[in-house]
Amino acid sequence: MAQTGAIDVSPQFQRRERWDVRRQSALIESFLLNVPVPPVYLSEDDYGSYSVIDGKQRITAIRDFMTDGFPLSPLDRFHEISGLRFSELPSQLQNSLTVRPYIRAITILRQSDRSTKYEVFHRLNSGGEPLNAQEIRNVIYRGALNDLIMELSEASFLRRQLKIRDNKSSAYNLMADAEFVLRYFVLAEEWQSFSGDYRHSMDAFMERNAGIKKSQISALRAQFNRALESCEAVWGEYAFKRPDGQGWRDQVLAGMFDAQMVAVTLADDQRITSMISRKDEVLQGTRDLFTDPQFDNSVRVSTNTASRVHYRIDKVWDLVSSF
Repeated sequence: MAQTGAIDVSPQFQRRERWDVRRQSALIESFLLNVPVPPVYLSEDDYGSYSVIDGKQRITAIRDFMTDGFPLSPLDRFHEISGLRFSELPSQLQNSLTVRPYIRAITILRQSDRSTKYEVFHRLNSGGEPLNAQEIRNVIYRGALNDLIMELSEASFLRRQLKIRDNKSSAYNLMADAEFVLRYFVLAEEWQSFSGDYRHSMDAFMERNAGIKKSQISALRAQFNRALESCEAVWGEYAFKRPDGQGWRDQVLAGMFDAQMVAVTLADDQRITSMISRKDEVLQGTRDLFTDPQFDNSVRVSTNTASRVHYRIDKVWDLVSSF
């Protein structure tokens, strides 16, 4: 069904890939040993059409191996077939894999409401490899807004700052890039009234904008791109980072991302242009912020409290508005 398109295993909807060839090979060996495999969970999109909400790795491992997508890594029991692809296996083992890869599927009908699907994901989190909050949102809140978040998460500057070099990077697999995009949208809209509960606020933002209009999507895209491009133009490689002696730390701080992205969103084009022409002064001003222990703590310690979110954005806005 995955090969015919009846089951959608698109990473736009599912968690990003985490399984390496070793884990995929272990699954294939489980089928050869007739070991029971956990069920997959499907969401019915339309009659005869389904999307995977949990179990993508199992389905794609079977599909990819049986289409010669990868050779088996060293196996625990079937040592003699390690390194072979499906077409290279003895015919009896090929036949076994054609018959045995049976996985029980649990389907959530399309009539089910979003809260039911959310509950399924939280229960799935109790075992196996748990999904994080952004992976859950990626499934529960399907639609134009989620598609936009995934699109914007591919911005080259954001990925460079988060050290996402390829699709094997940890931040990519955990959807950290997508969560940064959503985090920005939430704070850009409500930073002055932000409660300090990121998870609730991000979930609520997705819920509130489930039926977002095309014109609103275009506006959000333009807003995010302007903010990110401004940060790149003003702070360059030091965007979202803190100073370290004469240099800068290489690690992005989510708190600095919050503050700089929201501050440039509040700034008009003339102010951004002024900052770009005086980048050295902006960088020095950013360094000076960290001489304030309260600011330093606001981006490094208990950063999710409402008071610290407000403080760091206020301080960076004070810097930005001085140009």
